[in-house]
This record gives sequence, structure tokens and C-alpha cells, in this order.
Amino acid sequence: MSSSIDIQKKCMWCGKVFIAHKMSTSYCSHKCASAAYKDRVRKERVAAYQKEQSIQELNEPIKDLEQKEFFTPTEAGMLLGISRASIYRYMADSRQYNKSRSVQRKDTYQKKRHRYLI
Repeated sequence: MSSSIDIQKKCMWCGKVFIAHKMSTSYCSHKCASAAYKDRVRKERVAAYQKEQSIQELNEPIKDLEQKEFFTPTEAGMLLGISRASIYRYMADSRQYNKSRSVQRKDTYQKKRHRYLI
């Protein structure tokens, strides 16, 4: 049972006008369909690789911070996954968040005091 519908469409790969017998047809030939499929798979692989790389790049600063004994509020926020403002709010609300030491006018806080937030 063949279709008697003839629809003029434009190939999504090469741009050539062709006659399709189905509404779902997007490509003029098997060659164009294969090329489009290969391109789509290639782009998906590249996107997956880039996503993996961006996740690794985001985790690198955290690995560096895990070895430090003292943190700035910005570093503590990065390590805990919260904003710097939240760290300051926690410090204002909690007595456990007393400053550990002040180095060159920078507030630093000990790692052991951040453990209760995790």
C-alpha cells in the first residue's frame, strides 16, 4: 500500500528540493540522511566531552581548597557550594564561626569549623 501523496520538501542537509511521499521525510536521499546522522552523533560526542571537561574544571579549585587549613569566606562558599553572602550570614548567626585569624586584613576561617555545615 503505497502513498499517493506527493509533497515538495527541501532537504535539511543539502538544501535540494525533492518530492517526499511521507510527512516525516526530511532528507532527499540515504546519503544525506547518513551524513546528517553522523554529524548529529559527532556533535553529541563533542557536547558530552565539553560537559565532562567543564565539570572537571569546576572541581579543580575545590580539590586545591580541600588541602588548605584556613579559608577566606569566598573559598569556604566555593567549597560548600553556597554564596559568600551565605557564609557571612552563617558567621553572624553562629558563635562557632569566630574568626580564626586575620592575615593582611583578610578574614580566614578554619576548615574544622566548616565541617558542621556539610
